[in-house]
Amino acid sequence: MTRSTALKICACLLALTATACTRVPELEDQLNADLRSADYPTLVPLDQAVEPLPHPGAQSEELERQLAARSAHLQNRAKALNAASN
Repeated sequence: MTRSTALKICACLLALTATACTRVPELEDQLNADLRSADYPTLVPLDQAVEPLPHPGAQSEELERQLAARSAHLQNRAKALNAASN
């Protein structure tokens, strides 16, 4: 790495560090006194926070049934349109 490239990288890192530490009054002014003094929320494990996903086999069977029903409905509709146009 050349010296000029290293200086450019250092300058970019310094600028990035300086901007990361700035205050954002627009965001801080939106917090009322209760929110500023509130405790952090209790952290819970992710397994307890979200519902378990359905079994992929059961989910794919349901999707297959829905698509088959939709296909049959569209085929019946196409037959009816063909019969009406003839």
